Amino acid sequence: TEPYTIMGQSQPAKSETVVTWIGDEATRVDNPDGTSTIVIYADQKAYILKHSERAYAEMPLGMDKIMDEMAAEAGKDEEDKTTAAAMRGMMGAMMQFKVSVAETGEEKKIGGWNARKYIMTTTTPMGTSTSEIWATEDLEADLSGYRKAANINMAGQEGFAEMTAEMEKIRGVTVRTVNRSQMMGAEVTSTEELVEFASKPAPKGSFEMPAGYRKASMFGE
Repeated sequence: TEPYTIMGQSQPAKSETVVTWIGDEATRVDNPDGTSTIVIYADQKAYILKHSERAYAEMPLGMDKIMDEMAAEAGKDEEDKTTAAAMRGMMGAMMQFKVSVAETGEEKKIGGWNARKYIMTTTTPMGTSTSEIWATEDLEADLSGYRKAANINMAGQEGFAEMTAEMEKIRGVTVRTVNRSQMMGAEVTSTEELVEFASKPAPKGSFEMPAGYRKASMFGE
């Protein structure tokens, strides 16, 4: 992510590495902050692992289901119920979005792979962002599981089906993405690039809950 300034606060450039394992029944993402996310397709749930605390939280796939669980955790307290209902309405409005993907016809080699350029435009109530996406058909992978993990909070939201259809226009594996978005008057630019791609067995237990981890609330203690 390139440096940017918002409301007088400067953020320095940042570089992070994310490791993703895509399996037949699950996807695992190891994040730079020391957490991991495991999405189990059959469960229709994600499990957020906080390794430093030896704890995990369960999260259903889809913002609507997440808000249902938040309402359930609010219990019988009327104030909590009112807050949960207000948040559901606010999040529902904020999560409305529209995505369009256009193939440019431009091609070049990226990381040794033959790549094709696409432009994706995403419009939300918060603003519009554009992504320059380069994808290759030189690599073979079933990306359906990865897309479930990447769009975990969007499932069930207005426009999600249309977004899925648009994303299908991108053929092959994405090897480079340049995202540009407006955030409180500042343009934030970030670049994602594929640095390694391999088919091999994931480390033992990658798609399982580690022994001894306690269950925590996904909304915090």
